[in-house]
Amino acid sequence: MQIVARGLVFDPARVEDALQVCSFTSLLQLRDGTFLVSCRRGTAKDSADGNTAIFQSTDQGATWSEISSGFETQFEGIPGEVRSAELAELDDGRLLAVLGWVDRAGGDGVLRDSESDMLPAMHLLQEYSSDGGQSWSGRRVLQRHSVLSGPIVRLDDRGWLVTSEYSHGANEATSRCHAAYAHFSRDGEVFEPAVDVVPGNSQIFYYDQRQRCCPHSERLVSMFWTYDIHAEADIEMHMAWGDPKSLVWSSPTSMGVKGQIAMPIPLSDGRLLAFYVHRHAPGSLRLMVSTDQGVTWNRKTELIVYESAGTVEQGTAAQTTYDEFWDAMGTWSFGHPSAAVLEDGSLLLVFYAGPHESSLSVHWARVEL
Repeated sequence: MQIVARGLVFDPARVEDALQVCSFTSLLQLRDGTFLVSCRRGTAKDSADGNTAIFQSTDQGATWSEISSGFETQFEGIPGEVRSAELAELDDGRLLAVLGWVDRAGGDGVLRDSESDMLPAMHLLQEYSSDGGQSWSGRRVLQRHSVLSGPIVRLDDRGWLVTSEYSHGANEATSRCHAAYAHFSRDGEVFEPAVDVVPGNSQIFYYDQRQRCCPHSERLVSMFWTYDIHAEADIEMHMAWGDPKSLVWSSPTSMGVKGQIAMPIPLSDGRLLAFYVHRHAPGSLRLMVSTDQGVTWNRKTELIVYESAGTVEQGTAAQTTYDEFWDAMGTWSFGHPSAAVLEDGSLLLVFYAGPHESSLSVHWARVEL
């Protein structure tokens, strides 16, 4: 594997406004070959002014232009932010956007309140575009009190799958708990009740699931950033396999590699790649391959797509409390890997990165396998 080209989707330093921090990147390839990238822009990673912009490329990622500066941030009269957006192209040519909306009535500040162990209200919202993503309308609620966690998956001719997660904090009656879900729709408009990908768990948290449908086996493959709440530490990334018809997933198993968010990239020849965040020193974004459906991973051929200038990211030390871990998330300077397989078999990779948490751009890289 080798990087043959790289560049920037968007560099906020070239724009004269205060929204200099990009994160929550996502990538969609349309049927006509156009690429769309969405990303959150804000004055900080956890600021109340966050909104999701959309950028377009019609030349395989070589150049990009902004086509939408953001969505309506108020919801039911409450000020908020559109923290993330996942896009899909429906059969009639319209675009679906599933938005991760966050209640910001309390203003700026860290996302999680350490005293109450609570997050602000978060909802999944739907909107639609008939002009390629330039304007959006038709807002409706997909799921209340849920966090958007990964790209929308096209299930052949059956419909679409949206993924989410939910956590509740500890109190006198209950311990912390986390669950991962999937929401199925046949038409991209009406979504069925959520089904468990990973049922609620009070010891191991399976964060930020990323799903893809394997062209070789026609199964769903899911990858998770995995956190041991009792040990207060990241453990090895996990993965699970799902049936796209029954929407039943296997229990997650270890990938044998320590990391955080991982984007599965299944190829038609049966190989499975993972584009993942290696948060611990040396901080980097890496691409690795498996030839046995994820049972083992070839670390010798692993490709470093991006390497942080810093030696170590905050919140990754061996002795880090859960509170410190959450506070550190707002300082991380790279992440959210996304990927698409191009017609010639190469990969287009997208992620956010920068020299420090107050200056983060959206990057792309082209990789030949």
